[in-house]
Amino acid sequence: MGKHEIRLRRQRMTARGADRFRNFNNVMQRHEDEMRIKKIVKVFTFFAVILILVMLIIIVTRFEKRQEEKKPVNTSHAHLVTTIRPSN
Repeated sequence: MGKHEIRLRRQRMTARGADRFRNFNNVMQRHEDEMRIKKIVKVFTFFAVILILVMLIIIVTRFEKRQEEKKPVNTSHAHLVTTIRPSN
């Protein structure tokens, strides 16, 4: 059996398939509703991903600032400065 014949067998209308399309307007309305819901879900998902990324960036920058504040002062540099100065 060739590809074309297999495709025709799959597309053949059965009694169950014909029942679905008796009221085509309802089927189309349901399809439009489902497509609208999918678009809304995509928009909210995209918004949530962007919000999470922005929050992560803010958290990382604050964490880096706190780590810089906690760095110990380099005492060897301060010691060198005091030893180079001439004493009176």
